[in-house]
Amino acid sequence: MGTPQPRCNASFKDFRCNNVGMQIAVIIIPILLTLSTLLVVVVVLWKSCLRRRGQKIEPIIVLNAEDLNHEGKEQGVVNTAASFEDLQHNPEPFLEKWELPPDRGIKSVEFLCDGRFGAVCRATVGKKGASETGQMAIVRECAETSSPGKVREFHDLIKFHIRVCNHSSLVKVLWCQTTIQPLRLFLADMHPGNLLSYLWKLREGDLRGVDCTYDLTEKRVYSMALQLASGLEYLTGTLKLVHGYVAACNVLIDQDMNARLCGLGLAAEVYRMGALSYGKDAEVPIKWLAPERIVKRIITEKSDVWSFGIFLYEVVTLGSPPYLALTPPEVLPKLKSGHRMQKPEQCSKHL
Repeated sequence: MGTPQPRCNASFKDFRCNNVGMQIAVIIIPILLTLSTLLVVVVVLWKSCLRRRGQKIEPIIVLNAEDLNHEGKEQGVVNTAASFEDLQHNPEPFLEKWELPPDRGIKSVEFLCDGRFGAVCRATVGKKGASETGQMAIVRECAETSSPGKVREFHDLIKFHIRVCNHSSLVKVLWCQTTIQPLRLFLADMHPGNLLSYLWKLREGDLRGVDCTYDLTEKRVYSMALQLASGLEYLTGTLKLVHGYVAACNVLIDQDMNARLCGLGLAAEVYRMGALSYGKDAEVPIKWLAPERIVKRIITEKSDVWSFGIFLYEVVTLGSPPYLALTPPEVLPKLKSGHRMQKPEQCSKHL
């Protein structure tokens, strides 16, 4: 009889019991570990790509149809084939009551600036042939040479202002002109008008003794801030929108420091499309953008809160731009490192 072979025991360190099996295990196990690691990496990269793609195509703010149940509201891709003639053949009934009355016309015009669609002017609107002064208005025009897409976009902008600007802290619509060219939007003018220009004028000298309008007390600053916060809350809470460019240049004031938000072009873009295109978002200066918006190009109500803080800094410093010592490319790295602007000397702790 031959000598019996020893039985393999896992507790023994004699690997000669199954030498061939161990050699196979030494080869297969590393291969399986490598393949599983590669699979995990591929899955992570795939999900990351999907997430980035979703950030590019998903709406920045999803409009809730129940909250924005406006008759005739158009949402989606802009009809680039639309033209002024198309609008004439397909008038919107709800715009009729907002059309500039036939017996009224523009009496005097003061050019202010070139806007996105055409000239922006301050004008006097009154009855034709009457000697009375008329009503002052800010007039936004769509140039007659505009592309069909621009015409449609401006037409949608008119509808947006009429439907949305129903709050005491948003710029008020007076009339529109959609039946003849050029297309026009008439907004209520205020005096002294643009807040940033007002702040710069305060820098020219002590005007408080000449005109009480130029007596900017902390109480007035606080009141103005409350008004604008109320307007922003209306946009985000009621309409699920954001302003997108909260800054002194987009605020109008009157002699009693009643303030109204204007510059609602970005909000109109979100209202119409359900999202904000990268090109429109890039029109806002970096120094007014929240850090997360600079990096991810995502806009939320929190981004407006950040910009609201920048706006308050402008007011307290009489129109000084934020981050004076920084160039735009330097802003984001500094913010990431924890840099924040110091409280201006003329600003109380309460404010």
